[in-house]
Formats: sequence, structure tokens, C-alpha cells
Amino acid sequence: MKTFKNLFLLIAVFVLGIISTHAQTTEEDNLLAIKRHRQAAKNILEIAKEFEAKTYINNKKETLVYRLLKPLNYDSNKKYPLVVCLSGSGGRGTDNIKQISGCWPSQILSKPENRENYPCFLFVPQCPPNLNWGISSPNMNQINVSNPIESLVFDVIKNIEDEYSVDVDRLYITGQSMGGFGTWHYILTHPKMFAAAIPICGKGNPELAHKIVDVPIWAFHGAEDSAVSVDYSRRMIKSIQKLGGKPLYTEFENVGHISWPLAYDTPGLLEWLFKQKLDRRK
Repeated sequence: MKTFKNLFLLIAVFVLGIISTHAQTTEEDNLLAIKRHRQAAKNILEIAKEFEAKTYINNKKETLVYRLLKPLNYDSNKKYPLVVCLSGSGGRGTDNIKQISGCWPSQILSKPENRENYPCFLFVPQCPPNLNWGISSPNMNQINVSNPIESLVFDVIKNIEDEYSVDVDRLYITGQSMGGFGTWHYILTHPKMFAAAIPICGKGNPELAHKIVDVPIWAFHGAEDSAVSVDYSRRMIKSIQKLGGKPLYTEFENVGHISWPLAYDTPGLLEWLFKQKLDRRK
């Protein structure tokens, strides 16, 4: 059954070219996703050790702690993609560790086999307590107008690009829950910057869909999500489609909020992500 579902999704994306799928997941799949999420948290210290712990302080003395993982066998003569990984609210803090626990994409992309197959930089910032990555409103003002996080995140991205050999045509962003909100927000505020985005159980502003019609997007959501309504993703996707965009969208039946393990199990997802290049849209 698992093989059939995986084959269905793979065919849907790469052969038929359709832009929306309903994965036939079961309650058992939902419970397994929750279990995997909880088990991964137990190994988070070991995973975090693979990343460099860093701190950025701007001229206003505002601080952002983050983890950075360089490509396996990094060669400064080569160009590498950079993936921005935004955690959910459970990753908030100041310890520079919890954001790894709260960001499934960073755990998956840092696995040895994925580092071998998809060498890239992983940038995992930690959102301070009581703040968020940013939420897009019609006039692009954040709900929390004093939130400095967005500018700090983009300062660090620029610093990484300046210090290391980064392929600026292959800058990607992904996140879950609060990080899904942030993923939508950042591609809306910087639509010409990201080559692709993977928002999971997030929310964007449909009124601003015209800004990201050309951005390659693969969004995911659980149909039974009680924390972040699936309607948020549905509305965003439909708004982009109405304007001629072709975002990919996978909705998991019988799955609640913790949909990120299933999202990153999707066949072809990483191949799709790392094939995207900004210069193809210029």
C-alpha cells in the first residue's frame, strides 16, 4: 500500500504534471508521523552537534542565534545551494538547539545520505521567545511591528553568501507550522530571491498571491489539522492558480498538524527542490 501511494505521488508530479494531490493517508499514518516526530526529539543533541553554533549581532545590538551546516567535503571552488530552514513555535528559545528539534527539514537534510546526494548549506535560525518569523498582511506590515527577526535572518543570509561559496541562484526556503507561515511570508517579501519554497502547514496572504506566481512552490498540509486550518493552504494555492501559477500542493487525508514527516517522505521532493534555479525565471 505504501509503495502504491508513493508511486501515485511520483507519477502525479513528474508524468501527469498535475499541481494538486490528495495523499491517501490513514489514521495509522498520522499516528506514525506523531511517533517519529517525538522519537526524533530524543536525538536532537546529536543532530545539533553536526551544525556549527553561531551568533549574529547587528549594529542595534539585536541578536540572532543560529546553526549552520556546511556541505559535506566543502570545496570553496564549487558553488552550493543554501537552504533556509524555519522551525515551528516549539523551536523558539535562546539555547541554539531547540530549533533543530522544531524543524524536521533540517533533520532530514542533515542525514548522511542526503548530505551526500544533495550537498548544500543549511541555515537554521532560532526564533526568540514570544516572537515569530513574520506574517504577511495586505500592506506587508507585520502584526508585531517591533519584530526584528526578518531583517536579522536576511542579514545572516547575506553574510553566509559573502563568506562562503553559495550559489545565489539556488537559495531555497522551507518550514513547518510557524515556519510554514514564515516560508510564505519570506517569499512574499522577497519573491525574486528564492528559487523554490516548501511551506508545510503554514499560512500566506492570498491577496498577495500575484507576487509569487512564478515562484516554484510545493506546499503540504494535513486535512485534519486543528492547529493551523488546512483552508489556509487551500486558499493560498487557489489564489496562485487563478493567476496562472502552477504551485504543487499535497494534502494528507486523515492527518493532523504533524504533517512534516509525511511531507519529507514524499517521493521526488528533494529531487524537485534541488533542480530549481532562480536563473530559469529571469
